[in-house]
Amino acid sequence: MTEVKELNLTEILTALQDFMTSDGSISIEQREFYSIFRQHLNEHEGEFKVEDIERLLMAAKAEVPNLNEEEFFKMGEAILTRYRNKNEDAINERIRALAAEEARKRALAEAERLKREEEERLAEEARIAEEERLAEEERLAEEERLAEEARMAEEARLAEEARLAEEARLAEEARLAEEARLAEETRLAEEARLAEEARLAEERRLAEETRLAEEARAEAARLAEEARLAEEARLAEEARLAEEARLAEEARLAEEARLAEEARIKAELEAGENAKQAYWEGQDLPTEEAKIVPDLPVDAQAAVDEETSSGSLKKTLILGAVLAITAAVAGVFFL
Repeated sequence: MTEVKELNLTEILTALQDFMTSDGSISIEQREFYSIFRQHLNEHEGEFKVEDIERLLMAAKAEVPNLNEEEFFKMGEAILTRYRNKNEDAINERIRALAAEEARKRALAEAERLKREEEERLAEEARIAEEERLAEEERLAEEERLAEEARMAEEARLAEEARLAEEARLAEEARLAEEARLAEETRLAEEARLAEEARLAEERRLAEETRLAEEARAEAARLAEEARLAEEARLAEEARLAEEARLAEEARLAEEARLAEEARIKAELEAGENAKQAYWEGQDLPTEEAKIVPDLPVDAQAAVDEETSSGSLKKTLILGAVLAITAAVAGVFFL
């Protein structure tokens, strides 16, 4: 078997330099990357395996983020190409060994696959048989469960029917009791209403009777008052008429007395005048110088005083009669 030859530090850096100088110029990023990558190579201990080279390349790239990705991959490819060229025979032998190993692995895998498939088939058949057994057991258990559930459901249904029947019976009894209670309440309410209506009607009747009695009493009182007022008016009118008749009679008598008094006074005056005339006729007439006017006779002066007194009495009687008539009329008006 051909031995694999690892690259040394010089071969790695030479391969990297050849790539960088292939177009005649080196960029600033390439120079920075080369310096950092070389430092990582110097710090590495032991052989430079392909995995180590790839790891160091990635570490240097991380420190130079401005380096173009395409150039970075090409630099890595240049180093790996140098590695392949140095180990071409070993790589070819390795490839053939890997192909043989791959074929062996495929054969083993195929045998393992067939074995696994057989085992899987047998396991599947066993699984199916077990599933069928379990399914049968489950079916029987399900049938038993369903039968038990049906029995329990039937019992529950019968119990529910019995419960519903009992509830319906109790509800019916409650309904009948409620209807009886409501009917009794309705009856009592109706009796109370009728009693209340009768009480109110009796109260209205008594109130009406009281009102009519009060009106009759008021009417009787009004009629009695009217009769009293009419009687008082009648009596006042009779008194007024009697007073007027009395006053008229007094006025008549006073007038007759006045006329008689005037006639008496006139007769006395005439008698006095006649006596004076007779007296003067029996006397000698004096001269103008000795002429003396005699006084009136004593009887004539008494007659004048009596006439004055009689006139004052007549005026007093007439004034009293007028005042009495006015008072009587006023009393009748106020009554």
